[in-house]
Amino acid sequence: MTAPENSRTKQALSKAILRTANHLFTEHGVESVSMHQIAKSVGIGQGTLYRRYSNKGDLCMDMMKENFEIFINEIDAYLTEEAMLSVHERLSGVMRKIIAFIDKESKWLGVMQSFNKIELEHPKGDFFQSPPYLYLHTVLRSLFEEAMEKEQIKPIDPCYAAHSFISIQSPHTFRQLRYVMGYTCEEIQDRFCKTFIDPLFR
Repeated sequence: MTAPENSRTKQALSKAILRTANHLFTEHGVESVSMHQIAKSVGIGQGTLYRRYSNKGDLCMDMMKENFEIFINEIDAYLTEEAMLSVHERLSGVMRKIIAFIDKESKWLGVMQSFNKIELEHPKGDFFQSPPYLYLHTVLRSLFEEAMEKEQIKPIDPCYAAHSFISIQSPHTFRQLRYVMGYTCEEIQDRFCKTFIDPLFR
């Protein structure tokens, strides 16, 4: 039986919410589960849930924090270990890792993106203000700047290019390519590099 709301610490309550939401999302699908259903299953009032999470996008963002941290550490390790590779190779490697991450986490990312569009007045749920986006934007921008400094590509706007590369990887677009059009993750990675990265370095 779920412990009463007032008998749990804030940390324990947050863990209970995330654990319950994860179970419900896995069992019924993210889109099918309501905030009311989550609150009821945890044994709290909807007001308590909404004080912590304004929508399912916020909730998914919190659930994804640990996975994002692991992913960011993986990118950092890759860039450190492969520092001697060309910018072309490192940029391709980073984008391949981003696409693989989206393939793995697309169900959560899709919900987060949906709520970004619907509830832009809630900056907490805005992916483009989130640490993962800001981190990836910084990494990609730095790679574009390095390529220009080494005169390996023609002058471009690194900030615009970094944002565009991330935005192209929309979870909904990815799922269309992956599950409707039938491309494998590896095919999506290959086609992205051939279409958007390779021409920059020719």
